[in-house]
Amino acid sequence: MITCTLGIAFSVQAFDKNQVALDKTFWGNWSVYNAKTQCSEKYQFNKPGQFNYTAKQKKMSGEFAIMRSKDAKELDILTMKVKSDNKAASCGGQATDYTNADIRLGLKWVSATTAELCTDVAGKQCTGLYLIKQS
Repeated sequence: MITCTLGIAFSVQAFDKNQVALDKTFWGNWSVYNAKTQCSEKYQFNKPGQFNYTAKQKKMSGEFAIMRSKDAKELDILTMKVKSDNKAASCGGQATDYTNADIRLGLKWVSATTAELCTDVAGKQCTGLYLIKQS
């Protein structure tokens, strides 16, 4: 019982986003797996600030940046400006054109290589989907 209680207490504690060295660890391949739709999204983040996205038939690319607030309570924000989109269907099932879209996602870090995706900077509206660094 004590071990279970300690495990729950530790899992509730927030991970300090400053332990994530964005300039060193964010580059590379990341994925999001949606168990509900049994679908994987793959992101490739390249220097100086380019991204590629694939999921099912969907392919997008563009520019990205991560904004980090000095306020420890606010989430890092991943911004992506979509430059090209093949207009095919992705995990959502419907074909949507995101060309010229500005996508903003809050990153609620749970470890140095895993962040829950949120739609707000306070981390109150999170999706239950996790961006996970691939080796």
